[in-house]
Amino acid sequence: MEAMQRAILDCVAARDEVVLSGNKESFSYLQFRNGIWLHTSGDTMTQEKEISQASEQEVLSALFWKVRDRTGHYGPDDGAVTWQDVLDYFRNGGY
Repeated sequence: MEAMQRAILDCVAARDEVVLSGNKESFSYLQFRNGIWLHTSGDTMTQEKEISQASEQEVLSALFWKVRDRTGHYGPDDGAVTWQDVLDYFRNGGY
């Protein structure tokens, strides 16, 4: 793992939680609890949810794609968003 990716994980872990998506139908978020990454996803209407443990690579991937979406970059990865962009997004309060 690159130092930049470790810094991203540390930054988000310090905040405890990051929402990946949410609307009237569903929600998804990551939490860092007791040294473990947890991914929670569920149905907004019924509040049924599923919690699973996520690897650091899965967390990094989810964070990368969240930042791509939030910065208006859609479709396949074209290199327009870098790990530095991801770190800057979260350091600047993006969640």
